[in-house]
Amino acid sequence: MNIYLLSANQNNLLQVIVLLILFVTVLIAAFFTTKMFGKFQLKKGSSKNIHQLESISAGPGKFIQLIQIGEEYILIGITKDKITFLKEINKDNIDLTKYDKKDMSQVAFSKHLEKFLKKK
Repeated sequence: MNIYLLSANQNNLLQVIVLLILFVTVLIAAFFTTKMFGKFQLKKGSSKNIHQLESISAGPGKFIQLIQIGEEYILIGITKDKITFLKEINKDNIDLTKYDKKDMSQVAFSKHLEKFLKKK
């Protein structure tokens, strides 16, 4: 009877080990899949000539956005039904100090995390 209990305990331990290995495998696969889709979406949404600089909510489902198209800056209004041109903005009237040439999506996640943790 002791032999049967010992093999049953070994069987349970083996099942736990197999489940842990499967769990870790699924986690690793999810990590790499998410990373792959993230890179795809970043490439898909990137543009060399059009950049959204700022966006502010003007009510439920309504936004005002500052867009850079080449060297021009325009202000647009966005609702769920349409996009409206509001005004062309002179470059001298915009504070561009926080918009450097380096794309924010290229900044490492650790830098964003450090910045977030310093706020708290």
